[in-house]
Amino acid sequence: MSKTSVRIGTFEIDDAELQGEQQGERTLVIPCNSDPDLCMQLDAWDADTSIPAILDGEHSVLYRHHYDQQSNAWVMRLA
Repeated sequence: MSKTSVRIGTFEIDDAELQGEQQGERTLVIPCNSDPDLCMQLDAWDADTSIPAILDGEHSVLYRHHYDQQSNAWVMRLA
């Protein structure tokens, strides 16, 4: 698990966590305490909506995987 910065539209999160090593297994955890407005917007999207993002300066595509109630964070899968 490593800290990373992510930008989704106008939202910038500096304490997201990148998990997984293999393509297809990689996830990004976005803490809702970092930006509650972004988390509310993610809640409105479905799992099939592609979300363009910039991870550490590189373009990526994210998909909503699930909300982790225990850590109050969205877990996103990387395309």
